[in-house]
Amino acid sequence: MLLRPVHLLLVTWLTILSPVSAADASPKAAERFRAGIAAFKAGDLDQARVLLESAASLGMESRALIYNLGVLYYKTGDFPNAEHMFRQLTETGQRSLAFYNLGLIALARDDKASARTAFREVVDTGDADNLTQLAAAQLDRLGAQTPLPPWQALASLSAGYEDNIGLFPDEAATTIEDSFLESVAAVSGYLHRQGKHGFRLQGQAYAREYDSEDEFNSHLARLDTNWEYRLDDYRLYAGVGGDKLWYGGKPREERARISTGLSTSACAIAAERAQCSVSARAEHVSATSRYDAYDGRHYRLDARYRARLGNWGGGLRYYLDYDDRRNLETEWEYFSVSPLGQTLEISTSYYPIPALEVGGVLGYRYNFYRNAHRLSVPEGTWIINRVDQRLSLGVNADYRINDTFSVVAGWRGVRNESNIPRYEYKRSTATLGVTVLL
Repeated sequence: MLLRPVHLLLVTWLTILSPVSAADASPKAAERFRAGIAAFKAGDLDQARVLLESAASLGMESRALIYNLGVLYYKTGDFPNAEHMFRQLTETGQRSLAFYNLGLIALARDDKASARTAFREVVDTGDADNLTQLAAAQLDRLGAQTPLPPWQALASLSAGYEDNIGLFPDEAATTIEDSFLESVAAVSGYLHRQGKHGFRLQGQAYAREYDSEDEFNSHLARLDTNWEYRLDDYRLYAGVGGDKLWYGGKPREERARISTGLSTSACAIAAERAQCSVSARAEHVSATSRYDAYDGRHYRLDARYRARLGNWGGGLRYYLDYDDRRNLETEWEYFSVSPLGQTLEISTSYYPIPALEVGGVLGYRYNFYRNAHRLSVPEGTWIINRVDQRLSLGVNADYRINDTFSVVAGWRGVRNESNIPRYEYKRSTATLGVTVLL
């Protein structure tokens, strides 16, 4: 009974999307794709798999290929690969179709809880009448009340080493370096969801503790709530949130913010699979008396593009920061902590095997401090607008042991140049850890 809807959906996709697939791929890949479809229709599933996987290896990235590989894997009992294919379509215009088939896979595995969750996604989205009816029928067969969509949780623990914790300038005689433990915990999920609307909660906790330099320990707690709206390939959200930061074991500052953003998968330039987003946020910062120079407001505008083509991935990010802080004034000197900053980051990644990702990121940041510094120097008083230029380079590797555990490693180097020598520094950080996704 369950195979009939799959076959029906497959035929629909073959009819509608096969011409698009051929147009978006190389002639050889398109030929393999068409031959694979023909083999599938003829009932030769082994030959169909060889041909469709060959089309993928030749760089074909169409949604039709991804979908039909998912159906093929499902019909041959390769449920892990089938699930992997359909999950690639959950952030596209075929979201409901993908979740319906994820529900069928869960049923084939006798995982009724996951099946209910997947079918509920289809019903709540409600953007395809036929699929909504099919999913509702599946929920009726499963019986019992469907819980809210699942929550996701992540935890990681890393060991690392940093060679200039205090950001001492290059001219300093000595620097502070130490090993550390770094931990991250995050949880997110929907408090309520109906149709295309949802109310989402996200919580995060972060800690870095040094082996001997306790005064540099840092801890962060963050909570965000967002209303979101999904329409085809687009997701719009708006929300509020807050942070609390401790430094050296003592409270440092609290932040309250409002934010909004838009993301979409309909932004591919050529044949790649892409994800784009733009977001904005405004924060009010309340610092403790020791750090009251940082009291004020912070604003950020952030734009991102991320793409995947074959075994390669890449990204581009630009963000603009504007700070309006109290700044620090003494009897003789004045220090600005209110920069206008612009950052550009370019990243790349490569997947030699599906479970391993290696990559790197190159970043450049330009900071202009609008309020001039007033500094005491041997010659008298030096008045100057501080300008910093920071170059960063990072490399990373992520090996996925299974759907739950990953081993991650990374290195990041930073060099900051300034027109005020005391603010020039270099720093490098290396980490090795384990991530758990629940």
